[in-house]
Amino acid sequence: MKKTWMLFAGALACGLITGCSTTTSTFDPTNPTVNTARAIGTVSQAECFMAARAAAENAMTSPAFDRFLAQYRKESGDVLSVPLMQVGHLQNKTDDPNLEMGLVTDELCTALMNSGKVEVTLATGRDASATFAEARDLRKDDNFKKSTVAKKGKLEAPRLSLEGGILWNRVDTGDEKVQVYSFNLKLADIDSGKVIWTYNKPFGTKKTKGTFGW
Repeated sequence: MKKTWMLFAGALACGLITGCSTTTSTFDPTNPTVNTARAIGTVSQAECFMAARAAAENAMTSPAFDRFLAQYRKESGDVLSVPLMQVGHLQNKTDDPNLEMGLVTDELCTALMNSGKVEVTLATGRDASATFAEARDLRKDDNFKKSTVAKKGKLEAPRLSLEGGILWNRVDTGDEKVQVYSFNLKLADIDSGKVIWTYNKPFGTKKTKGTFGW
């Protein structure tokens, strides 16, 4: 009985004393007092989706984009016209190979199109689809009605280009290992080459060493 009580007391003390084991948490560097549990070296897919939606909202409501859109509509002579945007496949520049960046890119495109302020093309960009050229080659195939085949000279060139990805940096400070991830994007006017909007949303993981080490 005495032995059992000693084991129980030891377990209870370990649970109550801070630092008895290593703790791992996720944190926003802009608000480091708010943490939730997560394994070190990982980025949540849900976090990436939220960052993508937040980025799209930030871009479409930014004063810089509003100025661009006003000038674009003035040049086109149509107060309802919206620019065409090419979105490059977001790059995974972290140490986490399991991130589905294709899904994150899709989430970003969906949020941009839902804003009603831009249209998105798949015909150009780093990850352009070959579908459009292949569809026009069907004219050479006698099995297809020529009147239904897409014509050359109909594709619209984009005016805007959006590229970026998720970056990371690691800092060891004795009792803490801090990994900061950043959702980084740049939006440029293809006509002038000027960057008209940038976005950088940091998030990350923090691992604190316990009494018995890592």
